[in-house]
Amino acid sequence: MSGTALHQPMEAPALLAAHDRRVALIRQAANEASEDEYRLHWNALLVRCATWFSSLPYSPMLYREPGGAFRCTVETAFYAMRLAGGQKFGTNLSSERRRHVEPQYNHAVFLAAVCSGLDEPYRHFVVLRDRDRVEWNPAAHGALGPWLAGDVYALQRRAAPLPVERMRTALFAQNLIGHDLLGGYEAEVLAQLFGAINPVAQPQGGESLVHKVVRQAVAVAADFDRKAQHAVYEAVQYPVPPALHVAAAVQPVVTKATPVPPAPATASVAPPVPQPSATIAPEAIAEAAFPAASAGPVADPKLTLAPSLAPADAGGSPDTPLPSVTAPDTRAKDDSQLGLPFSGESPPPASVDPASMRPAGRPARASVPPAFDQVLEGQPNMIREFFRALAEDVAAGKARVNWTDKGLAVPKRLVGSYGVASDTLVEHLRRRGLLVANVQAEIVLAPRAGELIVERAE
Repeated sequence: MSGTALHQPMEAPALLAAHDRRVALIRQAANEASEDEYRLHWNALLVRCATWFSSLPYSPMLYREPGGAFRCTVETAFYAMRLAGGQKFGTNLSSERRRHVEPQYNHAVFLAAVCSGLDEPYRHFVVLRDRDRVEWNPAAHGALGPWLAGDVYALQRRAAPLPVERMRTALFAQNLIGHDLLGGYEAEVLAQLFGAINPVAQPQGGESLVHKVVRQAVAVAADFDRKAQHAVYEAVQYPVPPALHVAAAVQPVVTKATPVPPAPATASVAPPVPQPSATIAPEAIAEAAFPAASAGPVADPKLTLAPSLAPADAGGSPDTPLPSVTAPDTRAKDDSQLGLPFSGESPPPASVDPASMRPAGRPARASVPPAFDQVLEGQPNMIREFFRALAEDVAAGKARVNWTDKGLAVPKRLVGSYGVASDTLVEHLRRRGLLVANVQAEIVLAPRAGELIVERAE
């Protein structure tokens, strides 16, 4: 990069809009019940990070385009959250304590992944503000965006990168995260969080699980950009349609077939019966089977019965060809009748609508009940999806639940087949007062929660 070229800063909304698909995946992995919670704990840090980097590249080797530092941050955070989804944090704790701190560990992985590369652009580049030629020092000036205040800047590559200093990266991370995002965190989670904000790429002895996940995510993001630069593979550029449009496109379209009535029978015309030794001309079959559709005469008297007889049976010479008989060709087919019913055949059966077929005796849940959002207000997405999926399977006869005097009894083994731990479901339902009993083999839901799955028989 040239030291005399001037670069324009980029605002945080523009950077977020440029990477909206990755940000949407982070929103999905966050699994927050409300949009306000996501904005407070997740999106706020992405906005601060975009303000911190502005349009800086990440390094001369990786993510070196304008805005590359923020792109690297978003992709690293996405990979870290995806890797954290298959890990179990706090295995030395009891199940109750682990359920309490597991969301904190997932958020700590996100925070550490976002903050791991805060020092990289400053290590490799010198940023000079154009109006006064002052060099940017993040320890003294803070984020680059507010310090530039819309002014252009020059970028120079250092002769040698500054050494990796973990304390400097931790200082930048503390300024970026602040105290509002860490309120109520356990001491062990905070220790692993700041221990994972480590720019050293090599594995170190005694690293925590949070540090291991973040380090692997940084390596995956670097490998992705390295392969993209060497054209090993390229990013997909075509727009991905929303899931709602995809679901609408694959919905089966049921159309009822209109039966074609057979043509009225004509006394003077008999349908010819082809013999293996001869093939009837298509024009003759069309005129015989559909006389009303022919534009010409109804039928030639010579074509009524003569094609059904062999030359010897007709009394003529075997060398005398019949008018409507062609040369023997067993491969010839009647293409004119392809897909059409012949006269005398029964009409095809009407198409079956799958939506009209359901097991008898089970009330079908055609749509989401009106009280669905009211009963499950504040519940995470996995609990909502569990209720929707179980209601669909019960209506289709794939799952079995039964009503008792207290409420709807759901087997614990059935709950686990939907990817939700029974203890997790019990905890969320107890908070909302939707749990009646938790016995050894089943969970009894309150009537208002059970009616979201299957209607109670009168």
